[in-house]
Amino acid sequence: MKLTIRILITILSLTIVSNCNEKLSQPISFFEDYDLTSGKYKLEIYHVEGEIIDDFKNFYIDDPETLNKMKKQWIFKYKSEVMPCGFGYELHLIEDKKVIKKTLINIDCEYMSGWVYFPKEYLTDHKNHFKRIN
Repeated sequence: MKLTIRILITILSLTIVSNCNEKLSQPISFFEDYDLTSGKYKLEIYHVEGEIIDDFKNFYIDDPETLNKMKKQWIFKYKSEVMPCGFGYELHLIEDKKVIKKTLINIDCEYMSGWVYFPKEYLTDHKNHFKRIN
């Protein structure tokens, strides 16, 4: 019984600490005001170093519906801790075969360039729409 209580207290403490991220001065929208329903866009993801998502190194997402879901989800409001984890992936937002936006992310340490909190689920939730880059 005492062990169960200790475990519950530990879990509660970790939950509270993990939800105490400092807010950004303004939310950041990765996809900004781009009309992702047009079919002209895709998100390319390139492995840089470290851990990968399952066996996906270089892949892309071009499904307009999925990109729109990501647009709504990818509103960043919190800073991340400064950590020496490096970056696992480089993301390129492509419009008509031109790179219009880039950023770096780390899935394991959950941050992106600029020390912005990037929950790994923001990418892994869409894994069933990944297409490999040959």
